[in-house]
Amino acid sequence: MLIGIVSYQYNNLSSEGKDLLEEQLLNREKVRIKSLVQTRAKILEQVYNRHRDELSQQEIEELLAEINQKADLDKNYFFIYTNSGETISLPPTPYLEGDNRWDLTVRGRNLVQEMSQLSQQGGGAIKYPYTNHNTGELGIKYGYIEPIKGTNYFVGAGTYKSNFDSIVDKIKTKVANIRDQTFYFLIFGFILVMLIIFEVILIISNYINEHINKVLTGFQKVINGRLDYKLEHDNDDEFQKLVAGFNYMVERINNLTYSDPLTGLPNMNFLETSLGSELKNIQDEEETLYLLTLGISNFSLINSNYGYHLGNELLEQIFLRLDEIIDKETTIARKSDEFILYFKSEAQEAEVETLGEEIIEQLSTPYNFNEQLVYAEPKLGIAKSQNGQTNCDRLIKRSELALHFANQNAKEVLFYSSDMQGQLSDRVDLESKLRNALVREDFLLHYQPLVDSSKDEIVGVEALIRWDHPQEGMISPGQFIPIAEDTGMIVEIGDWVLEESCWQLKEWQQQGYDDLMMSVNIAPQQFQNSAFVEEVSSIIERTGIEPQYLELEITERTVIENVEYTIDILNDLKELGVKIAIDDFGTGYSSLEYLTEFAIDTLKIDRAFIHKQKNEAIVKTIIVMGDNLELSVIAEGVETEAELEFLAQNNCYLYQGYFYSRPLPVAEMIELLEA
Repeated sequence: MLIGIVSYQYNNLSSEGKDLLEEQLLNREKVRIKSLVQTRAKILEQVYNRHRDELSQQEIEELLAEINQKADLDKNYFFIYTNSGETISLPPTPYLEGDNRWDLTVRGRNLVQEMSQLSQQGGGAIKYPYTNHNTGELGIKYGYIEPIKGTNYFVGAGTYKSNFDSIVDKIKTKVANIRDQTFYFLIFGFILVMLIIFEVILIISNYINEHINKVLTGFQKVINGRLDYKLEHDNDDEFQKLVAGFNYMVERINNLTYSDPLTGLPNMNFLETSLGSELKNIQDEEETLYLLTLGISNFSLINSNYGYHLGNELLEQIFLRLDEIIDKETTIARKSDEFILYFKSEAQEAEVETLGEEIIEQLSTPYNFNEQLVYAEPKLGIAKSQNGQTNCDRLIKRSELALHFANQNAKEVLFYSSDMQGQLSDRVDLESKLRNALVREDFLLHYQPLVDSSKDEIVGVEALIRWDHPQEGMISPGQFIPIAEDTGMIVEIGDWVLEESCWQLKEWQQQGYDDLMMSVNIAPQQFQNSAFVEEVSSIIERTGIEPQYLELEITERTVIENVEYTIDILNDLKELGVKIAIDDFGTGYSSLEYLTEFAIDTLKIDRAFIHKQKNEAIVKTIIVMGDNLELSVIAEGVETEAELEFLAQNNCYLYQGYFYSRPLPVAEMIELLEA
């Protein structure tokens, strides 16, 4: 069939192929003629310019004709005319030189006139009928006209179409010869190759069958769970590549099945297999298997602020630190954004808790990513098993439950206890009630006075949310705020607190308390919300308050999570006219270098520093720093006269706390203001 197709194709060179061949040859010849004519025009231009001042016009024309006569254009020639039709040079018919051929007409076309017009337009290609001076026959000629710049002359040249026909015929003849030679060669080669192929097929088929069966056996073993199976092959052939590919595939399957692609750690498949085996082998009554689940409580916030790429880098850095802390007997596995560690030990819970605290301390040190400090908040939930009494799934769930309550109770390390299941049920129930409270608006605000001790007068209040449940009465913010933060309800609750406190501020201003400052706590999720500034602006507009009497309190940890974002948002808030306070200052990793960049007005010293005498140096430092930065400094949680006197001695006169007043409902707050 192949031989027949080749023979047919050679015998039937299509007219389309011939036309294409002619067109290619013609285009090539046109390009050649154009190049020659343009080059000839430049040469004649140079000759003309060199002699125009020393020779007469007739002598110049004779010189141009003489030079042109010597041109060898492969059976063609250059011709030179004036734009008015006078013949300067016509090599095949030199007797016509000097004649005016302006009226030369061939098949109704005034050829010299057309060429003159084309020259005056800058030159170009021309196709025209003309008598072949070699054969005397009339044919088609393809030419190119180019003006001789600075003169009244133009030069041209052309070639006959009949030349192409003869070239194409020669090519077809050559193709036919190649066809005949190829045809007989194919017949002979075909017979020879078929004999060789038949013999080779017999040899190869046996070889292939043997090795294919080996590969199929390997696949069957992998299907049966043998992910450690390897194929062996010594010959350096295609089967060696197949075997290498098979072994690589099995290795990849093994890695994907049992390893985490990000850190290279064992994954949960490996952990469950390994842990299950370890639990069955615990026989020593004094030996305990401890399982620790490590979580990063602010990991979702880091991901949303910096993107998942940095989140992945953070997980890698955490693993590297873990690898330096723990010993080789501890197994680590990764589960999403958590790490699970387990080891067998005769250590008591107190010793394991100390180890957990060391891990937390090491992992809490800031992480530097391209000069951007990122703060992780690691937490550990720990469960244990003795004598293999707890299976793998139950042990992991217990450690995760302990981690959950560590997050809820602001603990860094927490052991599982049996009462956590009941607490979890209570939490689920409380979450359901909290959602209903949002719909029914069961919340109210209490206000704690902000006092200026130098004047002994109230200069502001801090709005604090309370939940008045219809059946259970007052529910502590410490119970429901963590749930609201975990579920995202904190944004809606925070917006309600902000608007409600602004309405109350407006009411008090109308009652004559014009200089009263209203402080409102802003949750991290609120602050990170892209619509936060717009929401604050809308509330100010709706309530009609003077924005300079509204102070938004943001925790130190919140503002340093994403410094660039914080700077932009704080600047936008300052443009609204509100004041900004950093709450609980000193409890996080202080970013003193950024304080000058943040548009803030107030630092609030955390109550933890006020109550302990050993922290007096820290308190003094914060007061001095705030004074140097021209920031107001407020002490929180003042409960004794001694604490108040210490603050006054160090030039801190703004405070709030139980020493003056607990948070009060609206009615009692009004009475206090009036008093």
